Amino acid sequence: MKMPNIKPPDILGKIKDSSVLSRKRNRPTDRAERIHESRLLILSILAILFYVIIAWVAVFLLSGDQPDLHDIVRGSMGSVFALLFAVIIMDTINSHNEKRKRKRDERRAIVRHNKIIQPVIDMYLVRKNMVITPNDKKVRKFQIKANFTIKDMKDMYGPSELISDIGKSKVEVYAFYQEKLHDMFTHLVEDVDFNSYSDLCDAAMEYINATSYGSSALEAVTSYQSSLTGTKSMRSVVLNMIREEPENGKFVDAPPALKNVYLVHQMINDQETALEGYLKHIQTILKEDDKEIRKNTASEADYE
Repeated sequence: MKMPNIKPPDILGKIKDSSVLSRKRNRPTDRAERIHESRLLILSILAILFYVIIAWVAVFLLSGDQPDLHDIVRGSMGSVFALLFAVIIMDTINSHNEKRKRKRDERRAIVRHNKIIQPVIDMYLVRKNMVITPNDKKVRKFQIKANFTIKDMKDMYGPSELISDIGKSKVEVYAFYQEKLHDMFTHLVEDVDFNSYSDLCDAAMEYINATSYGSSALEAVTSYQSSLTGTKSMRSVVLNMIREEPENGKFVDAPPALKNVYLVHQMINDQETALEGYLKHIQTILKEDDKEIRKNTASEADYE
């Protein structure tokens, strides 16, 4: 029976949509905070005007002699402008300090999460690179971005080269750690507001989406190593398909079982792009945090 051609999902399009949503999700909160701050400033100004009016009334009622209205207005206006200027300056300073505090708290939360995420990234990279590297080539364990084809994945069912993975195939341990990294990034996105570092959130969301949309294909590819098709193992059938696939092979022309390998290939490429962006942005954040720590340490030393 002829199997229908399956169009690959538009993973990149969905990732971009999710990234836009992640940037927009905090905007209502920011708008509400700005409205609240504006209302506080207006109330402060009204309170000052009310105080001046009360002062005028008190002068007229308590003064024995008829006061000079011109002198009262001139003195009052000077006081009003001075108070208004002081309120505006204090409001600006408080707003700036609050913004810096929110950014600092957000950065520290990201740094805490990254301390957990970074070791998982390292473990993921090693397993990913074993899957996409044939046995006749040396594995570049911590390579982030690789140029590979599905033909380079022909040895993915072989045993993992790491002692900690003994008894498991390369694709099995890759599936485990790419899912573990997916969970780490999900916790990061859920726990941090990302008002100041939205680019890092976008990179994490790219990985989350790529992994989510490719999970079914990866599950199918992993299951091939223990399933049968007639009297042959599905694993050997798929490996033969990979070896016979032309260098310029396309998803639409591939047999149904090989289509899943193509989708895993696409998922790994998308994960690599997302990780490249994440590591770039996290390095900037770590440098910024380290700079502030050194600055604070130097300030504390001055008081010793």
